[in-house]
Amino acid sequence: MRKKYIIITLAIVIIGFGVFVSRLARLPSEEIMTERFITANPLNLKQIQGFSKYRSCVGHDYRAPTLAGEMEKSPRSMKHYVVVKPEFRGTIDKVDAFAPFDGEISVVKNELYSGSQVWLTPNLRRALKWQFIFFHITLDKGLQNGTKVTVGQHIGTAYLKRGPDGTTDNFDIGLKFTQPMRRPAVDALFGHARQSVVEEYAKYGVRVDDLIISEGDRDLSPCPLSSRYDGPDVTFPHSMLADDYVWLK
Repeated sequence: MRKKYIIITLAIVIIGFGVFVSRLARLPSEEIMTERFITANPLNLKQIQGFSKYRSCVGHDYRAPTLAGEMEKSPRSMKHYVVVKPEFRGTIDKVDAFAPFDGEISVVKNELYSGSQVWLTPNLRRALKWQFIFFHITLDKGLQNGTKVTVGQHIGTAYLKRGPDGTTDNFDIGLKFTQPMRRPAVDALFGHARQSVVEEYAKYGVRVDDLIISEGDRDLSPCPLSSRYDGPDVTFPHSMLADDYVWLK
């Protein structure tokens, strides 16, 4: 009798665990996929010239599965390069980075001679997490993985002393979505900004739609690939195509 009870208990535990895992691994709901959690501008737009578009042919191939679970067809950059004004080129302590919501620093990856990659996640008590990413910034002193941040808090500055010449005019921002049992997904970050943030960009002549190249348009016009190999990712030629950028007015 005791053996039978143990077997039944184990079966219940295994079935329950299977249900739990399947729920964690399923696609996020429409409500989650359309959340607007970016409540403050992560940048000082007075310091910025423009942005590369989501799915542009700038830099290197930066893809991951989308929220629907599929990888988009061909190489494209599914993040934004932030182009700073000329007077900030090559600086490491001038161009500001701010927390776009109340949350915490979830990941800090030191990038050799090019600052840090910093992930911030909003205060959401669930396993499914949004991750706002700054690439190539210098964190303010006292901030580290696990540090709580408040919306609008200054967290660091762009590290622009990079590249072959030790100077550049851009750094990157992006958005990922993490959940157990799945590879992190990528999404267009400006689609998750509150109206107050959208209106701030509108003052500089930029609409959210201007910052995104649709998947269909990119599929019809694939990015040209560079013949030069300079890292693990496919790279794009260092030419500035007009359709790849949005410039502030």
